[in-house]
Amino acid sequence: MFSTDTHARFVAIPGHKKGVLTQINALILAHKSRVALAQLDETGRADVGLTAQDVKHELARPLWNVPAAWRSR
Repeated sequence: MFSTDTHARFVAIPGHKKGVLTQINALILAHKSRVALAQLDETGRADVGLTAQDVKHELARPLWNVPAAWRSR
C-alpha cells in the first residue's frame, strides 16, 4: 500500500494465520491507504493509473474487504 505521508511503508495484509494484533494493524494501514487514495487529485490518480470511478469503487468497499493478492503475501 502507498501513503502520502513521510513515513510511508509497504505492507502486506496478513493472512488468517497471523496474530490478531497484526491483523488489526493491517486494517489500520488499509484505512490510512484508502484515506490517502481519497485525497488524490486527478493528476495523482492518473499517475497511479486510476480513474475517479476506480477510486469511488475502492472507497465504497468495507474496510475488511481487501484484495486476495494482499492476503496471500
